[in-house]
Amino acid sequence: MELEEMKSLWADMSQKVDQQKILTDQLILDMTKERYENRMRRISVPETISAFICFAAVIYLIINFNLLDVWYLQLSGVLTIVACLFLPILSLKSIKKMKAIDISKSTYKEALVNYAKEKTKFMRLQKTSFYASFLVLILAVITFGKIMKGIDVFTMTEKLNWLVPSGIGVLYIFSQWVLKKYKKATDSANDILKELED
Repeated sequence: MELEEMKSLWADMSQKVDQQKILTDQLILDMTKERYENRMRRISVPETISAFICFAAVIYLIINFNLLDVWYLQLSGVLTIVACLFLPILSLKSIKKMKAIDISKSTYKEALVNYAKEKTKFMRLQKTSFYASFLVLILAVITFGKIMKGIDVFTMTEKLNWLVPSGIGVLYIFSQWVLKKYKKATDSANDILKELED
């Protein structure tokens, strides 16, 4: 009788230990998921705000497009609209793919491989946007200069002599800072996924 009780007690304890391990594993997974989502928010929030600013600029340009009365100003306006639409959309789609990686429904290796693939695409897109933003800045100076101030910068070269270089300098510093922040956040998210291996 004592042996049967011991076996029953041992099975009961073993079951409780297994349940405790499942609960602990689930808790670790939930905490990891929350930390991962926080890192993704560090990227998605500024990108979403930037996208809204770009979309507002597009609406403003479309409403005032008739003020661009020369073909080269119209071309500048169209290129600005296209860039301000497509670059934020591509960026937000890339972030959405990184955020969609569900670490609770895939193995550690699958999550890490998927994340690494999406992170590479996102950082490549950010670098492309970084270089494209210099062209967009020049186009925006041309179009907004005409719409807001009635200035055709092509006929006022002295304005371009200081306006464009100073704008490019500010944009370069800001873009480098943003790229570093995004790299840090994506690397941090990668490190969180690697912790699942331990």
